[in-house]
Amino acid sequence: MTTLELLPALSPPLSVNACLLFLGVCTLFFFRWISARRLDRRLNLPPGPAPDPFIGNLRQMSLSNQELRFTEWASIFGPVVYFTVFGRPMIVLNTLKAARDLMDQRSLNYSCRPRFVLLVEMMGWDASLPQLPYGPRFRKQRRLILDHFTRGLSSFRPTQRTEAYVLLRGLLQSPDAFLQHIRRFAAGTIMKITYGHTVRSTDELYVRLAEEAGTDTVTSGSPGSVLVDFFPALRHIPTWMPGAGFKRHALRTRVKVRTMHDTPYEMAAGTAIPSLTSSLISENLAAGKHPVHDEEDIKGIAGTLYGAAADTTSATLAAFLLAMILHPEVFAKAQAEIDRVIGPDRLPDFQDRTSLPYVESVVKEVYRWHCPVPLAVPHRSIKDDQYEGYDIPADTMIIPNVWAMTRDEQMYPEADLFNPERFVDQKGTEADQPDPKDFIFGFGRRECPGKVFADANVWLVSACIIAAFQAPVSRNELGEKVLPPAKFTSGFVRHPVPFSCDIKPRSLLHAGVIHEAINSMPH
Repeated sequence: MTTLELLPALSPPLSVNACLLFLGVCTLFFFRWISARRLDRRLNLPPGPAPDPFIGNLRQMSLSNQELRFTEWASIFGPVVYFTVFGRPMIVLNTLKAARDLMDQRSLNYSCRPRFVLLVEMMGWDASLPQLPYGPRFRKQRRLILDHFTRGLSSFRPTQRTEAYVLLRGLLQSPDAFLQHIRRFAAGTIMKITYGHTVRSTDELYVRLAEEAGTDTVTSGSPGSVLVDFFPALRHIPTWMPGAGFKRHALRTRVKVRTMHDTPYEMAAGTAIPSLTSSLISENLAAGKHPVHDEEDIKGIAGTLYGAAADTTSATLAAFLLAMILHPEVFAKAQAEIDRVIGPDRLPDFQDRTSLPYVESVVKEVYRWHCPVPLAVPHRSIKDDQYEGYDIPADTMIIPNVWAMTRDEQMYPEADLFNPERFVDQKGTEADQPDPKDFIFGFGRRECPGKVFADANVWLVSACIIAAFQAPVSRNELGEKVLPPAKFTSGFVRHPVPFSCDIKPRSLLHAGVIHEAINSMPH
């Protein structure tokens, strides 16, 4: 039997539809390629790798860890690199200066998003702030989040303390489950503030709904980078056609995204517990026939806060533990500072932050060493622009390579080393070594509106672990100490690859301090 005979026969309608789809895509390839070639000849575009006919630079891009490939291009072509994929113009910004010059200083032109067909139009993230196009709806959602976090920041402190102390107790009781404790903390803090719900376990319905929706979304590819984003007509192909697996996956994910938004919203609407969601619902009820907030916007805001905060916070805290395993001398130095400033009778608190400069430097270095979102979310130029003598066409996708910025040897000498000392006693040299949290949370009008809250969570947990526990170690199956590799997963959010973590309290006194802290919190 020949190879062709082994293939299933196509029914005539399916053969015709498949051929028409193939011809249509090829035609789009051709016209986009012609348009891109004309653009290349007419404009003085930034340098970049030579494209192939029709597909552009697709063949030269890696399927994983694209930030590394973009950084390689930067070493060849410079800080601003131009390339195309299927005729779409794209620019990667590999330095902090270029990112700030364009997305901060010219934010009005660079605050929009590309069209995310798969993520927004097919999966249903159309009310999510990070994906909204720049305009009135985006500005309203961002203002509501900023107002809530600005007004309520001090009122969030008890929730942050309580959730941090519960995390510490979890590390005392079952240290091997450290990742579950971190995930519960990350979910618990934002769930309490957003919906008024106390998270007891990562197996809870609300947590599982969000994690399943997020996982299915992330595994589909980076925003704006999948085939249907380049050729939106593909979204209309029947689900039974060969090659329509992306559409079937999107439809399943859409149901999960919808459930993730609706279920906790209905829970918050039926409770008197104060939260962001309940306060916005109350404002609608007070307004009567003319509600001041659209229900879909309320759901979108709440879902955005939960989805954005939980994954990045857990990834950052896991990276902190990995860094402390690899660098026990850093842990010891930070612990000595806490002992000297605070003593053994209580845990660090927010008011201690300015008195612990080395702990602060450790947190900064964790952000730099492990930027959780290496390529951020792409921006889009609204109109034609020029930068450093080069033309930037309208409707160009702008990709900030945050990973390359954190590895910039001009700002951070010996950038591959984990070295908190680079941030100690700066006193006037901060321009040479910028604080990573000033750019890992995004740029311009797209900067994360909850970054102060998220940063406070990371600092509090890190400081408390340093104060109360011995330096963590990693062990193999035989119980022997090993050094885990400093490796991270590839994806929209970078997580450390799985590693073991053996963490023990420093003494019975320190374990007692944790229990006392929990008992002192209001219930």
